[in-house]
Amino acid sequence: MKIIKFSKNIILPERGRYIALGVFDGVHLGHQKLIKSTFDKAKKNNGTSIVITFEPHPDKIIIPKNDVFLLTTLEEKIELIKDLKVDIFLIIKFTKMISRMSPEDFIRNILVDSLEVKELFVGFNYKFGFQGKGNVDCLKKYGKMYNFKTNILKPEILSNIIISSTKIKEYISLGDIKKAKKMLGHNITITGRVIPGKGRGKELLNYATANIETPLKKIIPANGVYLVEIVINSKKYYGLINIGIRPTFKEIKRTIEVHIMDFSKDIYNEIVSINILQKIRNEKYFSHPNLLKKQIENDILIAHKMISNM
Repeated sequence: MKIIKFSKNIILPERGRYIALGVFDGVHLGHQKLIKSTFDKAKKNNGTSIVITFEPHPDKIIIPKNDVFLLTTLEEKIELIKDLKVDIFLIIKFTKMISRMSPEDFIRNILVDSLEVKELFVGFNYKFGFQGKGNVDCLKKYGKMYNFKTNILKPEILSNIIISSTKIKEYISLGDIKKAKKMLGHNITITGRVIPGKGRGKELLNYATANIETPLKKIIPANGVYLVEIVINSKKYYGLINIGIRPTFKEIKRTIEVHIMDFSKDIYNEIVSINILQKIRNEKYFSHPNLLKKQIENDILIAHKMISNM
């Protein structure tokens, strides 16, 4: 997959261009179906499959006062879409100027004049253009005018609920990892740098932990302890992650720290990826650190049982 940033002078393969258009936050099962449909149609017609997304997330420009928490960073999104084997991943920088474009201007200037779209693939509720006035009916209308076909995919439904980034964020914020993963079709991942902590893990509890720099504006699971898979320099390890405010030590800042099982190397400043597999328990207050230590011992036993049943 070739990664390209959009520009007025963009050069793309001359073959017919089949484009999947969207923000694709989370690259969930609905997104995957849309992108696969684009890839399949391009392959069938000896064309070029292109996935177009926007960076930053449009809501960060349109409603800057609101906090926008994402399921995936751009880097994570690229890795997930790379697995879907499309030819080109095209990033359009979302600016105030683009946010003010009318639906027709966006279609004519970007999709038609610059990208020469042959077929377009969007979700059933896709909206675009100034104040979100563009929709799938608008795409069909201008598609006839500018000679491209619009393919509108029906919603993906799981347990009678439409799969959406919003619903997945809701599940993650509640700590319902199982439901969130089912809708995503892949793991929930936290990627961050290992930073110095207060040293309590090793010195006080006899369980070394790596403190992870909290990703900015990314949705993080509810406070608690989770079984995780940690990827360090392409190698995978199991561990337990604690997300919360460490109430036993009367702290108020939310932190992320992970105990990596059967691992003792110094990894300060390393970038690690953490796949959240299952929830073990909610965050608890303990009246003495020794009680917390006993709980951690029990958490590790539970983690091993979970691993053996995977």
